[in-house]
Amino acid sequence: MGFASSSSCSSFLRSEPYFIYDVFINFWGQDIGRKFVSHLHAVLLQAQVKTLLNEEKFHEGMKVEEHKRAIACSKIAIIVFSETYTESTNCLLELEKIIECRQTFGQIVLPVFYEIDPLDVRHQKDDFGRTLAETAHKSYSGEQMEHALSRWSRALTTAASIIGWDVRDFSMMPNFWMLLLIAFRHYWTIRTSLLPNFLLD
Repeated sequence: MGFASSSSCSSFLRSEPYFIYDVFINFWGQDIGRKFVSHLHAVLLQAQVKTLLNEEKFHEGMKVEEHKRAIACSKIAIIVFSETYTESTNCLLELEKIIECRQTFGQIVLPVFYEIDPLDVRHQKDDFGRTLAETAHKSYSGEQMEHALSRWSRALTTAASIIGWDVRDFSMMPNFWMLLLIAFRHYWTIRTSLLPNFLLD
């Protein structure tokens, strides 16, 4: 799979964004990838949605700046929050870029809360919040650590406040996949009013 060059994607800051991908999926963890994201990816492929997974980039040795350029070249970002999400510095840096793109050119952002309470993400509560602080301490020191923690906290709060899917209730999963497929077949005209009624407020 090819990736966009720096010149092709950086132009979105000056004019209309140049899209390479339909969807970028931001997630962390092999279990999440196997249990959930692989199925999500299959549904999107079935809908002929050009999708990029952040795990694909890790395997190909892409640098963080290349990750960010790929995000900037995506129409839609799906963020899969899980209990282990804040273990990954790269995921958090990607999240920052996703929120920036949402604010800059209106990138559509769809959060998915997989086996985690959305309020834990929004307010960085309990283990989710403690792991976030530990990741910041491992990645930075001094003022850089404080700034990173503050940025990540704001990005998590913003993302978790966007309407999204709570998939803790696995009895809803068949409907989830069906409705997701329908939504992405028509994603050019997706609006909040078209989303399923079990989405979060």
